[in-house]
Amino acid sequence: MPKSILLSMSVVLAALIWLTPARAEIAVTHPRHYSTPPKRMTTQPAAIPHSKTKLPRIKPGVIFRSDETLAEGNWTLDRELSDFCRDGKFVQKRDRRFVAVLKGQIYGAATDSRQTLYDPRGVAIPDNVYVFRSQGTTRCRVYHRGARVGPQG
Repeated sequence: MPKSILLSMSVVLAALIWLTPARAEIAVTHPRHYSTPPKRMTTQPAAIPHSKTKLPRIKPGVIFRSDETLAEGNWTLDRELSDFCRDGKFVQKRDRRFVAVLKGQIYGAATDSRQTLYDPRGVAIPDNVYVFRSQGTTRCRVYHRGARVGPQG
């Protein structure tokens, strides 16, 4: 082989060796960098049993029961309260925590109590039961029994 080809091959070989990154030696690494974590010695169970982490289910409280439907009974659709319900200004504190059972149908219900009803405008009438349909939607409807007499907000 001619000297020029050998010289050019040696230059290319030297360039490849020079451009190849050097491998760094790692003296110490953090334990979390291992592919599998080291096993811990413990006498406690690895996880909390599922039964200990579940919250107890809250059963709804029935505050009104009747054999009449909303249409048959003395229930009045209140458009003003329904508008407040759509805006989130007259709603149950917790949806369906308290219910009214009307001819087998279950509806969310509340009284004027601060425990059951969020009413910042104070439009709830004492000793009145309010029934909610589709709370949390734009179709929210609020019914109450009898004439609504009291503070208007």
